[in-house]
Amino acid sequence: MDGFRVKFIRGLGVLGLSASVAWVLASAIRARLPNYITGLLTVVAINSVTALGWNLVSGFTGQFNLGHAGFMAAGGYTSAILMIRLKWPFPVSFICGAAFAGFLGFLVGFPSLRLVGDYLAIVTLGFQYIILAVLNNTTPLTGGGLGLAGVPFRTHLPTATLTVVVTLWLLSNLVRSKQGRCFVAVKEDEIAAQSVGINTTYYKVLAFIISSMLAGLAGSLLGHFMMYLHPDIFNYLKTIESVSMVILGGLGSLTGSIVGALCITLVPEVFRNLATFVAGFGLMRASDFLRRGWMVFYALLFVVMMLARPRGLMGGRELTWEGVRSFAARLVTLRGVRGWPSSKSET
Repeated sequence: MDGFRVKFIRGLGVLGLSASVAWVLASAIRARLPNYITGLLTVVAINSVTALGWNLVSGFTGQFNLGHAGFMAAGGYTSAILMIRLKWPFPVSFICGAAFAGFLGFLVGFPSLRLVGDYLAIVTLGFQYIILAVLNNTTPLTGGGLGLAGVPFRTHLPTATLTVVVTLWLLSNLVRSKQGRCFVAVKEDEIAAQSVGINTTYYKVLAFIISSMLAGLAGSLLGHFMMYLHPDIFNYLKTIESVSMVILGGLGSLTGSIVGALCITLVPEVFRNLATFVAGFGLMRASDFLRRGWMVFYALLFVVMMLARPRGLMGGRELTWEGVRSFAARLVTLRGVRGWPSSKSET
């Protein structure tokens, strides 16, 4: 018991230190870099939370969820409505948005997670369309097809970064716990997991609830960043975007989800800026191709990725400080073997 208490206190200390460093660094970046860069980094952080949530239920538990954007919509609209209509403070609205999304995850997950494979994917996809239909037809509350305007701006880079750090800490501890091992057991072989006494339905529902809560957090962050919500923001393509981030980064890799979110978010922006740069030289046709044809590169990226690295960039592994140091040591070793100069004094 004492060992558990020491480990728990040490974990809280790591979380507090990491959160403090992340807040200070994000605040410094926000103060010194242009709004475009900080806004782009904020979107990367929001997408990272989204991808981490989807990775838990699909990458670790093996349940293919196609309704992830619906839970984002539930969390985003709940937080925005509580602040606009009831004047609740942002932290309370933020947590309530995640709680309501988790409650919806329970309502969907409890009766449907006895299903597997394509059947579960169809049920969750149907749930997403139900959410969008409700949002489009409750005009007095949600604004309907006109959207919900006037959402207070509360999501800046430090807030989004802090959410990513806390989410990553919670999930990394969860997947290393008994519950996390049960999640992986359900993914690897559900029948074998049942044979050793694991309540597979319980763990699938639990993973679904946690994933839904994280999606609600991401939706709340997105709404308070854009200051506007519309049902079309949370359409089927938003779910596909989350799936793409996780597959690109690596199923079953938490840090891979962040890497995937970074890549998927930056690709359109790189092409958009490249198109603007080319247009400056008068090459309008090339600029128009780059502006509209980046999806071709997007598709080729995944084709090459599936051929070269079917398990994603991280391949199910995690990016750790020990791994970074080991990679740097290998580079130094390679440098010495090839006879490269190690310092300016040797040249």
